[in-house]
Amino acid sequence: MSLSPADLRTVPALADLPEAGLQWLIDHGKELRFKAGQAVLRDGDPPDWMLILLEGSLEFRWADSSDALYDTGAGDIVGALPYSRMQQYNGTGWARADLHCLAIHRQDFASMLEAIPQLTPRLVGILLDRVRYVSRLDFRMEKLASLGKLSAGLAHELGNPTAAATRAALELAEALTELQTQAALVTEQIGVAGLRDLLGHLQILQPTPLSGLKRADLEDKLAAWLEPYHIHEAEEWADAGATVAWLEGLQSRTPAEALPAVLTWMRTAIRTQGMVRLVQETTQRISRLVMAVKRYTFMDQAPKQAVDVVEGLENTLLIFGHRLKRSIQVLRDYAPDLPRVWAFGTELNQVWTNLIDNALDAMGEAGTLTIRIVQEGNFLLVEIGDSGPGIPAEIQGRIFDPFFTTKEVGRGTGLGLEMVRRIVQGHDGTIRVESRPGDTRFQVRLPLLSAEVEA
Repeated sequence: MSLSPADLRTVPALADLPEAGLQWLIDHGKELRFKAGQAVLRDGDPPDWMLILLEGSLEFRWADSSDALYDTGAGDIVGALPYSRMQQYNGTGWARADLHCLAIHRQDFASMLEAIPQLTPRLVGILLDRVRYVSRLDFRMEKLASLGKLSAGLAHELGNPTAAATRAALELAEALTELQTQAALVTEQIGVAGLRDLLGHLQILQPTPLSGLKRADLEDKLAAWLEPYHIHEAEEWADAGATVAWLEGLQSRTPAEALPAVLTWMRTAIRTQGMVRLVQETTQRISRLVMAVKRYTFMDQAPKQAVDVVEGLENTLLIFGHRLKRSIQVLRDYAPDLPRVWAFGTELNQVWTNLIDNALDAMGEAGTLTIRIVQEGNFLLVEIGDSGPGIPAEIQGRIFDPFFTTKEVGRGTGLGLEMVRRIVQGHDGTIRVESRPGDTRFQVRLPLLSAEVEA
């Protein structure tokens, strides 16, 4: 069945066009039909056709996703549009139901707009709506991508102490049973009073940080002293703070025949104390990370408030800990008594996340990350620098543009810095970059908290 102008008037953008204009579209268009489930727009194909949907519906998905990006149906105009600079489809459009459409090839766009001038503002409006929709969607996806990076880093940071605490807890249960058995044997040999005296001697042990050379020398001396008693874990005794003098004090308190049993018991006691310290340290690490995430997200707090920028940056760095453990040196230059800014804390932390992530990507496995915060008049200057290769001068003016990225395909969307710029400007601030090889600095200036707000 051939189309008539009345069929096209069901499309809102075409409803009031003159009869001649509608007939032009019919005469120059190509009527197409697709079965449900059939690909209509294919990933990687050039956008050569404007599709006027008359019946059915269409769902568009990213190339690497089964989730729908958007769906559309009868009355909509999709595909290529005049003035669009799209080079290819980055996903596939599937017919959700049997689809009937009229297709206009892009080579006819100029003559179409000349024959039907009323279409120009309408199609431009559709194009702008599409750009705004995709920009908002990409903005959300960029935030999710940043969140994903932090989640992966947090999982890594939590995984190590959690595994260590779990392992220590399991070993601790065995060690306590062994400790009780050995304590009973020692009590039989030296009595309860002797056991109390040895416990007092054990309590004076305090772990002491030592340089590499001093630590190695201590372990050698402890190993030599313990060797006749077939005890070989000198590093554990050194960790606990034991010295040869302490061992000699233990020896002087113990009958010679009981010394082997006492040393074995002491070894288990020292190992048990080490496990307890490990559990304490790892659970404290987990607690610090959880608190950092809570502060990073401003959980249970007002969305806009007086924000401590230093605290926000430090929480961000803590979550990035898994990447800073490489050969990355962090230099902090914080002016004293810095004032707060009135801001959405989660959004500012999104800024620090993107800038630090970009700096780490630029440096690779090694380099120096520099963070400087000072007050400049009524503004707070936050400068995040890296020692990477720098940003070429010819593209420095474009790095905040939407969809512009220097990263290889699949690693960057070109929206991270655009999002940063939008957030900073939304706080009445500014952002700029200075870059040369070995020294790139992003400078964010934020207005300080006013006296009225502080009050």
